Amino acid sequence: MKKLIAAIAIMLAVSPVFAQTATPAPAAAKQAPAKAPAAPKALPAPEKRAIAYTDELKSKLNLTDDQYKKVLDVNTECIRRKDAAKASGQKGGFKEISAYRKQQFQTILTPDQQAKLKDLNAQHAQKGGKPDAEK
Repeated sequence: MKKLIAAIAIMLAVSPVFAQTATPAPAAAKQAPAKAPAAPKALPAPEKRAIAYTDELKSKLNLTDDQYKKVLDVNTECIRRKDAAKASGQKGGFKEISAYRKQQFQTILTPDQQAKLKDLNAQHAQKGGKPDAEK
């Protein structure tokens, strides 16, 4: 009887070991899901960028409300044109866009504001960036 109880005890002790073996998972489930390539940083909408830039000019150049609206329209159009040029891979059109912006600013801004903008552009260029009127 002792042998029978000992045999049953050993079988009960060993049986959970066999119950623990799991079937291997499929190969597809083992692999971590592939991350999608990081998308390039999306720029804010052209209108938001134009508003931010025009607000900066308004505070630095003391633009009137009428000037603000005109400058905002010019900035929005230039930013849209630059975005379209970047998307199509035509970076050569940036000079024409900058020339257009400069011409429009000359008709909108007073001579004092134009001089102040020129100084701001020079300061910005010294810091290593493009002049504001050529952004």
